[in-house]
Amino acid sequence: MTQTNTLWAMNRHADGPMSDDNLVLREQPMPEPGEGEIRVRGVYLSLDPTNRVWLSPRYTYLPPIPLGDPMRGFIIGVVDKSRAPGWQEGDIAYGLMQWAQYSIINPDRTAFMMKMPAPTEVSLEASICALAMNAHTAYYGLLLKGQPRPGETVLISGAAGATGVPAGQIARIAGCRVVGIAGGPEKCRQLIEDFGFDAAIDYKAENVLEAIGCTCPDGVDIFFDNVGGPILDAALAHLAMGARVVICGGISDYDNIEDPDALYGVKNHFMLLMRRARMEGFVVFDFLGGAEQQRCQRDLTRWFQAGRLKYQAHVVEGIEQAFPSLRLLFNGGNRGKLLVRLSDS
Repeated sequence: MTQTNTLWAMNRHADGPMSDDNLVLREQPMPEPGEGEIRVRGVYLSLDPTNRVWLSPRYTYLPPIPLGDPMRGFIIGVVDKSRAPGWQEGDIAYGLMQWAQYSIINPDRTAFMMKMPAPTEVSLEASICALAMNAHTAYYGLLLKGQPRPGETVLISGAAGATGVPAGQIARIAGCRVVGIAGGPEKCRQLIEDFGFDAAIDYKAENVLEAIGCTCPDGVDIFFDNVGGPILDAALAHLAMGARVVICGGISDYDNIEDPDALYGVKNHFMLLMRRARMEGFVVFDFLGGAEQQRCQRDLTRWFQAGRLKYQAHVVEGIEQAFPSLRLLFNGGNRGKLLVRLSDS
């Protein structure tokens, strides 16, 4: 077995756009689990926009990462050593771990920790793309916060992303008409042809305000927002009566999170009053450990096995590429759910 562990550690908190020296790649001795802990050999690391939030020195919805500590992220991998009740070597573990080849985790104290199906049932790639955090986020935000009704119009920003894609498919399962906003003709084509969206808006080539009016002529009943900024403003201008605006993310402003004066100021918030609408934010951790999480996992698994929940993966190789590849989420360079393959399954 490898006697060292490669990981990305916090070197300097972000102040504005990400810098190459925010994280540093380090070699450390192979960690050993203590009582109640497991050691997980990571197979896939999920790269997500929230990783940029976690580079901040501010308390967001989780404490900031201390300088010198490993970067956090969602990983799926194989338990190769266990001192925790209920966990055995060979189990497939998924949860919030470290950006590392090997992570030491106390399953009882770790957010979003789950056992996943064996690779013979569902591949690890499919598990992390279609049955894990991003899909859970889409499920809770769309169904529990959006509360869709058949025939309603759902508009999704960041629709070609790892959360937007399952959100659109879940909205279709709920009987809604779905319009996605994405960047570029290929992503818009995929939304319609591969993922069953009814229409797509290319924010890079179209006037989003006008395009929403054309594709949602009766107004937007649910706006599932992953972007914020001017796109949120454009959606607010087209709300239907009694609309629900679900704030899942705000990637357009993540580089400004340390400077409130630089954040985009929403202008059309008065439409919440005019349309008697509701706007509410949430994070996936709000639903952990309860009946909702169990129901969510059952539904996602059932839909995936029935072919109603599809995904596309964009895989980069090697932990060395983790931090450099994070920028793909912010320049639109990823094509599907962005993963780093840390080792073979």
